[in-house]
Amino acid sequence: MKNNYKIAIVAGGTGGHLFPALSLLEQLVTEKKKIIFLSDIRVKKIIDKNKEFYEKKDVVFHSFKISKNFFNLPNLFSNLFKIFKIFKKNKPNIIVSFGGYTSIPFLIVSKILFKPIILHESNMIMGTANKLFYFFSKKVIFGWGDKKKYKINNKNFYIRNPVRKKILALRKKVDFNFKKKLINILIVGGSQGASLFDRIIPKSISLLPSDIKKKVYIYHQCSELNLYSVKNTYEKNKIRSLCRPFFNNLPDIIFKSQFVISRSGSSTLSEITSLGRPAILIPYKFAKNNHQEKNAEWLVRKGGGKMILENEITEKRLKEEIIFFIKNKDNLKKMSKNSFSIGDDESLIKLSKIIS
Repeated sequence: MKNNYKIAIVAGGTGGHLFPALSLLEQLVTEKKKIIFLSDIRVKKIIDKNKEFYEKKDVVFHSFKISKNFFNLPNLFSNLFKIFKIFKKNKPNIIVSFGGYTSIPFLIVSKILFKPIILHESNMIMGTANKLFYFFSKKVIFGWGDKKKYKINNKNFYIRNPVRKKILALRKKVDFNFKKKLINILIVGGSQGASLFDRIIPKSISLLPSDIKKKVYIYHQCSELNLYSVKNTYEKNKIRSLCRPFFNNLPDIIFKSQFVISRSGSSTLSEITSLGRPAILIPYKFAKNNHQEKNAEWLVRKGGGKMILENEITEKRLKEEIIFFIKNKDNLKKMSKNSFSIGDDESLIKLSKIIS
């Protein structure tokens, strides 16, 4: 490959689109590739928190304010003009897009300039942006669900969703021993719909029998708005906990947790399965095309967790599921092994080879 070969990565919106892109960025940086990373301003804070991966490397970042309303023509044309200028100046050889409506203006400019496009689809259900540009793309990479679901050929590829190198390093240390006296439980509400978790889960855990409550330690990633009330509920019920709007060391917390209670966005699922953690999944019911429920259904079929739909969740039912996970160690061990089997140590390298 020529030294001036440049790869443009397009990602933004939610963590499901961003974290696989950041994982790829981390891999490409280690390979000393030249990168242009394009995103929207909503995820700038997350990008800034991962600066150690790309600081002083050959990476150029650009953030845009992209309207969800495609008919907001002033915003659309302004962004198209800016992207056009960036592409003309930086001359990327290929564009890798991780989906979401934020990718649309970048993909439009890519086609105008005859740039080859690679699409990455991390969910079970293909998103609208990826559907729109599927026939205009050179390659499409699918990352969740069974391989046989996709028509694999010279255009369609199946590679497990990429995860951060920190996750891959911890994956090598995973064991399935759950005889610890302390039971660590991670609660991750995701970038959307965390308020339900903040409201119901602390109350459910407060209903646990006293002998179990003494053993649990809760890591709860909650919304900043509800931080005080969540912490107060745990403290009032003498439950040990650490509550934060964002955990910078989330891979370490996943690793030391016995199981996870989470949404079922593809990025979260890919990280917890890479570390072999079983999960109680509560899909976000307003997710586009109901993709979170489909993501969760597949993990449940693989024996890696259980699912409770939002419309069916109650404090009592969730309490019973938590008790089942804690008391049935053999079942938890089996789910953990099933979850672990879904991960792929080589996903980043495989993805890099296809792109390069």
